[in-house]
Amino acid sequence: MKTNGIIRKVDGLGRVVIPREYRKLHRISLGDPMEISCMENGEIILRKMDLTLTLEELSGPAIRALSEQIKGTILVSNLEKWLSVGHGEYKMMFAGKQLPEEIVKKLRRRENYSIFDISEIKDLGITSTEKTIMVAEPIAGECDVFGALFVTGREAMSETDVILVRMAATILGNSLQKF
Repeated sequence: MKTNGIIRKVDGLGRVVIPREYRKLHRISLGDPMEISCMENGEIILRKMDLTLTLEELSGPAIRALSEQIKGTILVSNLEKWLSVGHGEYKMMFAGKQLPEEIVKKLRRRENYSIFDISEIKDLGITSTEKTIMVAEPIAGECDVFGALFVTGREAMSETDVILVRMAATILGNSLQKF
């Protein structure tokens, strides 16, 4: 195993600080889940967990259920980009695109996000001739925000639809919390 030569001491609470250079290099942020493994030879391995696949796997049934009840495109994102899972006519327009910073900031604060014309979203690069709404609900557990559940379409959502999206996002967040 290659070593990079940075040595840190364990503090009185058993903690070791990950050097800032490593956190920046590997995009480790406050609240990111980390896996700690101990090898038979005594080596301890610290690894950032990627919950994207888990989020994609878990959101499939929720998206199918929501698509039967709600008109519009249903999308899922982590805190970096829209994922390829989803349902509806706008799915491919968003899949793989970076999430604009204004949306990420609101999601990190656990605020729902609502905009009534997606062409108004900065850094999205979508020009639409028709007015299109977007509503987002954070997928969050007790401590972490994992992403968001988005609904976009041409018609305003009813209060019942908003409640369904909020409930699905809450269930997804609680399901991811155990990881």
